[in-house]
Amino acid sequence: MKSAVPILLILFLLCGSASAKTVRYIEPFFGDATSENSFHIQVLKRALSLSEAKFGAISAQAIDTPMLQGRQFRALARADIDVLWSMTSRARELEARPIRIPLTMGLIGYRVFVIKQRDRHRFATLTSKAQLQQLLALQGHDWPDTEIMSSNGFKVRGVSWHQSMYKLLAEDKFDYFPRGVLEIGAEGEGLAAYALTIDSKWVLHYPAASYFFVRHEDASLAQRLEYGLVAMLQSGELKAMILNNPHHINALRMLNFSDREFIRLDNPLLPDSTPTLDPKYWLTPQELSELVY
Repeated sequence: MKSAVPILLILFLLCGSASAKTVRYIEPFFGDATSENSFHIQVLKRALSLSEAKFGAISAQAIDTPMLQGRQFRALARADIDVLWSMTSRARELEARPIRIPLTMGLIGYRVFVIKQRDRHRFATLTSKAQLQQLLALQGHDWPDTEIMSSNGFKVRGVSWHQSMYKLLAEDKFDYFPRGVLEIGAEGEGLAAYALTIDSKWVLHYPAASYFFVRHEDASLAQRLEYGLVAMLQSGELKAMILNNPHHINALRMLNFSDREFIRLDNPLLPDSTPTLDPKYWLTPQELSELVY
């Protein structure tokens, strides 16, 4: 009987350690060098932290295996990872379970153009959407943006690997590369090495939301993330994290929305469930001008 006590103690400790769930995600590999610099991972860790008082201990673990977005969804379905973040679409919400809190409050739908330095004048003298539609845009082959632009009459071609994108643009295979206004803050310093720059005139804007996704059957993780994100949204912390991120501040100041021409596009991929009419989920260009400059 004496030996039963240590055995029970060991079993108790093992059960206790197993209850501390680990959430696995893909290490960023384009624009953010490490998890510590990644806005989305900072939001993920904060949301998980806020959920601990209600749901128990939890940690986040990076998987150092670069993957394109489509492959990440397949890895999620196989339970090789537990969470990813991506622009939503009808197809993606069939593949995985979205946490319907827009992580960048709609800013993922604002796109500026990376162009060749020698093309500054060329883009500055364009006067219409129709002229832009005659030029060839570069995008990721599995990005929703590719289909959104194509459905709006733009010439666009998708490629399969992020690291080659700026090189392809510099080699004259494309005319421009639309990038999210928050993404360019982390990538802009490397453009000069390819003789590239950011166009100063145009912005594409379409309604879009970036969500965390989990497996459809992982209701417990979905609950935790929603709980933490709602708390961040209600307290204003999510908006503050967006606008206080150094990469975001640099990008938004540099882009100077008030001097740009906006081209509004439809997003036929946007699910009906996206909370587009609720203002608490979204930032407007007017707010950005007031809060950033």
